[in-house]
Amino acid sequence: MPAAALRAPALLAALRERGVQLVFSALPDEDPLPTIVAAREHDVDTALWPMLDNRDGRWANSANAPRFVDFTRRLLARLDAADARPHELCLDLEPPLSTLRRATHGRPVAPPPGDREAATAALATLVREAAALGIASWAAAVPLVLADPHDRPTWQRLLGTPIDPLPLQRVSVMLYSSLALGYGRGLLRTRDVDTLVYQGACLARQRFGPRAAVALGAIGRGALGDEAGFRDPAALARDVALVRAAGIDDLALFDLGGALRRPPLQHWLDALLEPARAPADRGSRRARLLWFTFAAIARAGRSTPPRPRADAGAVQSRPSGSSSKSSTSGA
Repeated sequence: MPAAALRAPALLAALRERGVQLVFSALPDEDPLPTIVAAREHDVDTALWPMLDNRDGRWANSANAPRFVDFTRRLLARLDAADARPHELCLDLEPPLSTLRRATHGRPVAPPPGDREAATAALATLVREAAALGIASWAAAVPLVLADPHDRPTWQRLLGTPIDPLPLQRVSVMLYSSLALGYGRGLLRTRDVDTLVYQGACLARQRFGPRAAVALGAIGRGALGDEAGFRDPAALARDVALVRAAGIDDLALFDLGGALRRPPLQHWLDALLEPARAPADRGSRRARLLWFTFAAIARAGRSTPPRPRADAGAVQSRPSGSSSKSSTSGA
């Protein structure tokens, strides 16, 4: 969606009324300053979501970390000089766009190239630099990382998406039920996906404790172009209730552009306020088998020595005084 649409007064008022943060993308040809200024005028918190050009992989990973860090560092320097710092920085840690496209269509893929150790160090430095500016950082994480043992980050290594070593304020695990149904091509049913969402949220809570967050979706199509979306706001509300039942109240919604194209927007935002509701049954055996398979692959991966996580104390607390927070991402 055009960046100017994010600055519409009616949209910002709807976010402010519900205490929803605006997470908005910043591509190389876009200036985030006007959006931050407009959001500040309407008392809406912002999170900057840097993304590279598609040919450079789009999302941060081991293959493009130097380019991503340099781009984000320049963005933050410009915003700091203009006294228009975002409240938070969102690091979208996913494999390169071309790799993810192949994987979602069942094609074989290789781990992203690049020096993983150098990439991890560069991203950790970026998080600390943002913290020095008073900007807390969080990451959007592929759900497979939940299957990694703490001393053997197999999926993080295979995907080129380091999570554990970074001093992040939050880790927002992408539990997109609509994509699971869509890319499952009939192999998964609604009950299976409900279990995947609930168990994924439980695993995130176990792994990351109070830093655990969850991203839900999708409403519209993203960069892949063929993502399946929620049937209606009630489907989103069901996922919200399951995640809250797992003990996580920090929620992100993908995406704002899709919500605006499927009005009324208020119904999608109100679905984020759904109260906790535990699953009605023990869940799907098929979904539990999937999580078991992911974990088995992680345990079979190449053993690596444990590495202490960088000091998270350098990252400042979230700007909201509440332990519960929702955000919505704008394209």
